[in-house]
Amino acid sequence: MAVRAVSVPDGKGGNMPLLCRFPAGAQAKGIVVFCHGLGSSGQAYGSMTEAWVKQGYLVIHPTFADSIQSVVRAHPELGIDPEDEDLPLWVRRYPQIRPQMLEILHDPAHWLDRVRIVQQVMQHLPVVLEAAGVQGASLPMAIAGHSFGAYTAQLLAGVQIELYGGQRHFRDDRFSAALILSGQGRGQQGLREGSWDTMTGPVLTVTGKQDGGAKGQDWHWKCEPYELAPAGDKCLAVLDDAGHYLGGMTPEGNTVPHQAEALALVTTAFLDAYVTRRSSARNWLDLVEDRIGDCPVIFKRK
Repeated sequence: MAVRAVSVPDGKGGNMPLLCRFPAGAQAKGIVVFCHGLGSSGQAYGSMTEAWVKQGYLVIHPTFADSIQSVVRAHPELGIDPEDEDLPLWVRRYPQIRPQMLEILHDPAHWLDRVRIVQQVMQHLPVVLEAAGVQGASLPMAIAGHSFGAYTAQLLAGVQIELYGGQRHFRDDRFSAALILSGQGRGQQGLREGSWDTMTGPVLTVTGKQDGGAKGQDWHWKCEPYELAPAGDKCLAVLDDAGHYLGGMTPEGNTVPHQAEALALVTTAFLDAYVTRRSSARNWLDLVEDRIGDCPVIFKRK
């Protein structure tokens, strides 16, 4: 696997950093744009996306304005060192910043800015591919995200939200599939009954039985992107006893090897089935019942 930092225009007169992970010495067969969770960054999630890279995907990791480093710099009154190596563990180490982070999570300006940043990535995709040494601007693509990033992925996959008194959608048809990892259901961030009616493409939703929402919702709420979407190339995987980080995809979560392995297996199979159209991967998904590797799961498809 190769890792390379790339900088592209941010649309506001400056530049924004991207981290690209891609197969070293081999031609990529597809592209995934991955959206990090609240307070995280494009430097994170490598332990999970490495599985996709090994299978031949270029993974592009933008860093959004809600990264903990950016928020700390914007709030010097909190007295938190923006260079502190423990910042990725802010949920546990720095509870005093939680009010600012929750305000960001529920601020439509931040929802829209995340969409704008992904649009900037897409606009400058040839620059990214050239910098990563990847050939083929017509490679098939997927949008993916975890937590707040899963919300971003839902928007770009076609979910419609109530915003400023009207209905808005941000579908980008260049993405042929979406991966929603610990996403959101109704009653939050403009999501409502009917929001998923327009999410018609292939989507994999993943949560865990110990995963919950910011307002105290349980794991069933995290399944709504699957349950409320129209049938057709939709899959749901609920990992037994997995928490919000689904086996430890970032440093914030405890690593649980059998859960992490199940996440890698099901997400890679889904990409292969619906991005690069491998029939063997679709057959694999069709054969999943109540386990993925050593991890008990609830698995549905429609």
